Amino acid sequence: MIADLVGALIHLIVLGIIVGIFVWLAGKALGAPKATYWHGILIVVSAIIITDILGFFLAGLGWVWTIIEIIIILLLIKHFFGVGWIKAIVIAILAAVIAFIITIVLAAIGLAFAAAALKGLIPGL
Repeated sequence: MIADLVGALIHLIVLGIIVGIFVWLAGKALGAPKATYWHGILIVVSAIIITDILGFFLAGLGWVWTIIEIIIILLLIKHFFGVGWIKAIVIAILAAVIAFIITIVLAAIGLAFAAAALKGLIPGL
């Protein structure tokens, strides 16, 4: 029980720190007036906590729950970054694009390191 709580807390902190970077970068890129790294972390952590708690009760709604989750995330972006609906939507999309691009780049770097490490171990590489 305690290990589960500690693991969930560590997961929440790590996710907030990492994904908060993407949200903050997207907010900065679009000129959100209150876009700070701390606000990016708060958006991610708040979104996780709120959607997990509400999802416990509303998860049976299917795709309607997905729309509710998106609205919650957009409301958090609006609140913490001080932007309107359109800019909140664009920030969310841009944060996802930044995360995707960084993931692809890191995967390519990882593959390059793996290939270099295996070059001497596997004949013919």
